[in-house]
Amino acid sequence: MPMFLQTFGRLRLLDAAGQECRSSRKALFLVAYLATGTHAEISRSEAAELLWGNDDRALALTNLRKLISRLDAALGSVLTISPTDLRLDRRRLGCDADAIGNAKTSLPSLVELMSRPFLSEFDEAEGLAGRWLSSQRRAYLELMREKLLERSTNSSAGVETSAARQAAFLILEHSPDDQVVRRTLSAGPQLSLPERLIEPRGLFAAVEQRAASDSEWTFGAAKLPRVALLPPAGAPSPGLDFSRASALIDDVAIGLCSLRSLSIVAPYTAERIRSSDDKVLLLDKHDISYVIDTKLTHDGLLIQIIFVPSDHVIYAERFMITDGLLSSHRKVLADTVKDRILAELKRNEGALSDYAFHPGAYQQYLLGVQQMSRLTLPSVRSARKTFREALNHNADFSHAFSGLAKTYSIEWVLTARGDPELLQKAEQSARSAIESNPDIAYGYKELGMAKLYLGALDESLEALARAEELSPHYADAIYSYADALIHASHPMEGLEKIERAISLNPLGPDEYFWCAAGASYFVGAFDKAVSRIQSMSNQASAHRLLAASCAMLGDTKRAQYYRRKDREANPQFDLQKWLAVVPIREAWQKEMYREGLIKAGY
Repeated sequence: MPMFLQTFGRLRLLDAAGQECRSSRKALFLVAYLATGTHAEISRSEAAELLWGNDDRALALTNLRKLISRLDAALGSVLTISPTDLRLDRRRLGCDADAIGNAKTSLPSLVELMSRPFLSEFDEAEGLAGRWLSSQRRAYLELMREKLLERSTNSSAGVETSAARQAAFLILEHSPDDQVVRRTLSAGPQLSLPERLIEPRGLFAAVEQRAASDSEWTFGAAKLPRVALLPPAGAPSPGLDFSRASALIDDVAIGLCSLRSLSIVAPYTAERIRSSDDKVLLLDKHDISYVIDTKLTHDGLLIQIIFVPSDHVIYAERFMITDGLLSSHRKVLADTVKDRILAELKRNEGALSDYAFHPGAYQQYLLGVQQMSRLTLPSVRSARKTFREALNHNADFSHAFSGLAKTYSIEWVLTARGDPELLQKAEQSARSAIESNPDIAYGYKELGMAKLYLGALDESLEALARAEELSPHYADAIYSYADALIHASHPMEGLEKIERAISLNPLGPDEYFWCAAGASYFVGAFDKAVSRIQSMSNQASAHRLLAASCAMLGDTKRAQYYRRKDREANPQFDLQKWLAVVPIREAWQKEMYREGLIKAGY
């Protein structure tokens, strides 16, 4: 066979030596249409509509004539052109799609081919081309489905193989209601998990009882939520084998696929999201509601659930598991992880339904969150405007009220002028967030921060404890709680909490590391304070604390450098006025802060 056409993945035409032939993208699409369709012949009129649509038939025919006149030698050798039609000589062209309908093609080979989308570069095709492309993809999935079900009826074929699971995933990604295929994803026999096998310092202490309803639930929105379970990032460690941890995630995906209330994307799609430089584009393209991110660390497996519309980590937990536990009880562990994930998705059902009715509000809110990633006054004030625009879309949007509250509190810190009006507005916005939705942590978190800066430390700790109670794995709430504990003169407790927040969200915002630096300073670990500030992507907001830390280490030159940088950003800063309003419960802690700043030259 002198020529070969690759249609799965990137469309390519290869010569007899396996070298790629450079050809027009539209011409290759036409060849793919003829090579994989019912007929190897197409009229010029139909070809023009296929490639250019039917808005302007005369122009499309003119474009087709130009395309034909520029056909290179490779395409000219397999296409026969007549005044009325175009014909492909299939005897002179091989095609990867030929394997789909071949009864001898094994399921693993079929899955390997189908894991690369058919003509993936043409996802945006419309009209005749789009209809044909959708039809071909459905036909190929149906052929793979027949092969899978044929295999599943033969127990000796081993339907538990990776290929069978991959095939089921690919089918369910496009047809989540296919219960016959779901049944092929049996997770195997259920085992009891001895409590002694679970690491005592792990965050899950035992396997919880499965919900009597088998975790089924429905959404207010008609469309099923789409979930992307990403393969583990990280590296193997002495106590945890990477391949076994990956297999655990595969088992979790199988468990989620058994539910009729979710649509989980296939592993191929999840791998593309993991490796992509533009994850936002892929998440939008595949209409994904939740990303379940997994990461291997030296002490187990970290799992985070990200609600895509608000870009919030709604759940994070570190599973302290050993290699031996994975070996003997992997399926039970997978059920435990799956049930935890599903419980959090159920808790977030209201937010997903709300997003379905008010997408504009979420889009503006997400933009505001992105603007808040830089802790500068211009960014904070831009975010405030954006959060207000979100409320124009949905006047009861709790997240936007929480965002507004945060802008006021952060501005109070950045300006260091002790403006009580900013904190009053922060408290008012936080209470509006709680009134709009008293069952989520965000409003309580911001109320706690406003009360903290107002000096009502007990009320602050009470609100933040409520936030942690509502979302025990919400890293932002834990960070805020840590900050309040530091100001309440419990820096060691605060340090423990902020370290936990960072472990749950290691790529968290600068505030985490700023808070950890403050806690380190007040326990006398000044070098750790400097290190934490250096972990911030934008250190400008922490220059004052950095100057004090360097001064306490005896590095006067660096301390004075950072004091000058802070003065440039805050020329009106007055040490005595700031110490008079900064909320610190005990005198020793305030004096320790004063000492560092005076040594730095304030």
